[in-house]
Amino acid sequence: MGQRISLNRMDLAVSMRRLPVYLILFVLALPGLCQNPKAGTTGGSALRIGVGTRTAAMGNTFTGIADDVSSIYWNPAGLGQLERPQLSIMGANWLGGVRHGWIGFAQSLGRWLSVGGDVSYLWTDDILRTVESESDVGRYQEMGTFNYSDMVIRAAVGSGEYKGVRIGAAFQVSQQGINYSTTSPRQQVRWNHVNLGLIYHPPVKNLRLGLGIFNVGATEQSYLDQQISIPRSIRLGGSYTATIDMPDTTSTTGDRSMPQLSQNYLTVGVDLDFRQDDSMQTHLGLEYVFNNGFAVRGGYRGRTDFEFLSNLSGGFGYATRAYQIDYAFVPFGEVGNAHRVSLSLDF
Repeated sequence: MGQRISLNRMDLAVSMRRLPVYLILFVLALPGLCQNPKAGTTGGSALRIGVGTRTAAMGNTFTGIADDVSSIYWNPAGLGQLERPQLSIMGANWLGGVRHGWIGFAQSLGRWLSVGGDVSYLWTDDILRTVESESDVGRYQEMGTFNYSDMVIRAAVGSGEYKGVRIGAAFQVSQQGINYSTTSPRQQVRWNHVNLGLIYHPPVKNLRLGLGIFNVGATEQSYLDQQISIPRSIRLGGSYTATIDMPDTTSTTGDRSMPQLSQNYLTVGVDLDFRQDDSMQTHLGLEYVFNNGFAVRGGYRGRTDFEFLSNLSGGFGYATRAYQIDYAFVPFGEVGNAHRVSLSLDF
């Protein structure tokens, strides 16, 4: 059985008896909760939630890392860092019954060009639509059902490295809408816009710096009797990867006087997110990869609307040369917790 919501003149109004639906609508607005009060209503939930399980576990800290297929979203300049073609599929139980799916593919076409594409989809199940009775105040009449969906399609290109610099761009078409089971027409809005990215490898070994400029060219649209816009944002990021030599207890060599070492890797990242409708947010991320392919991750998202513990995230993964499996746990305080799982294949 679906949840209930009251609509009046195409606006979503919620009664106290229909709190679960209010929660769903609140969840869809979560990415923009910190917006400037002077800014207009923002849309494109699937754009602001982000993609990738590894990145979610690391507190959405990826602008200066950008070394897998999720670079299509976070920094398209990172596509040139992929050594082999990669396909990634992600599924997420977000909050309030909202689901999030994503699939992406990227590959190199040679030394100077890499390409990729992805689809991100956010949706809800059917929700009962009701209107308040004009003849009986306080009572509601069922008027069919509705559901919410939000989809983004991206095509991206990334360059090879020249004097330590890589550049990239992602061309996006995003659409969100509400579908009605009755004769009411579908309410939807669409944007066309571009993301730009840059990665710089300075002379310091294993240090990377990144820049992302998001939603360039997105214009304000009319949707549900409101003016909806997708805010532009700029992200600055940096990462450093340290190699840690540890004794290899699995070594089968007979010379105990020459202990074998295995190489583990620790990556530390930081992102500064400057949004048109937000104050600056600081994101921190850690990833420790063991020699056997197992990885543990943690992150901090720096949101001002949540307590410290609710800003933390974490997860783990396991990778071979052929595939990678990842899990992420992302809390949102009293609203609930989000879980992500993904499978990536390297060809």
